[in-house]
Amino acid sequence: MAEFPVDPMLAKMIILSEEYKCLDQILTIVAMITVGNSVFYRPKDRAMHADNAKLNFYRPGGDHLALLNVYSQWAENSHSA
Repeated sequence: MAEFPVDPMLAKMIILSEEYKCLDQILTIVAMITVGNSVFYRPKDRAMHADNAKLNFYRPGGDHLALLNVYSQWAENSHSA
């Protein structure tokens, strides 16, 4: 885990994902986590619109699954914003 260029808990998650056959999804989630808060931009003048847009990506299970959904939707739409 020490050789992974991510937080130790994320490294452990990557290693264990192979056992659960979900490596692709975990790598996507880890990548989305490491980019920080730039996934959901919330300008002050359009905060309500941004909050409503974020709700469209919500999935039961928490923020990690929401981030996975954001990436999945982006990939399904030919990598278009």
